[in-house]
Amino acid sequence: MTTMVVVASKHGSTREIGERIASTLSARGVKAHVKEVDEAGDWLYETDNVVVGMPVYRQKLLGEGPLFLESHRTELSGKPLFLFAVGGGPSLDQKLVDELRRFPHRELAYFRGAMDAEKLSFLEKLQLKVAKAPKDADFRDWPAIEHWAHGLLAYGIS
Repeated sequence: MTTMVVVASKHGSTREIGERIASTLSARGVKAHVKEVDEAGDWLYETDNVVVGMPVYRQKLLGEGPLFLESHRTELSGKPLFLFAVGGGPSLDQKLVDELRRFPHRELAYFRGAMDAEKLSFLEKLQLKVAKAPKDADFRDWPAIEHWAHGLLAYGIS
């Protein structure tokens, strides 16, 4: 069986989390690989399980994530689907949880991400300054991410 970890990532933090999930699964004997949303659709026929990760910016999901889920709804309907979102806040807003409920998934996780000032646009830096938020921060909880990935094995990912 194969598990594909699909990521939409603007600055790389969500991709790095997806890579950690795939490597954690691989360490447990699961054939897992990471694909960007723009190429993942071509590989859906070869995978048994799908994990989709998408970032949250200004209380909205990055459009490519929900667009992938919507445009591949038919292909995904027969596969176990797991979702994770990545953002800067302490929790995932309920309206985003409700938005993701449109897609039949087995589990949804939320992880905090990272920000690297060198990767941010001028506008993003300005928004962080107005919000009095740090421009350089890494809130990722790697043990929690690995724990969640291990938990996917209970759903039969092998």
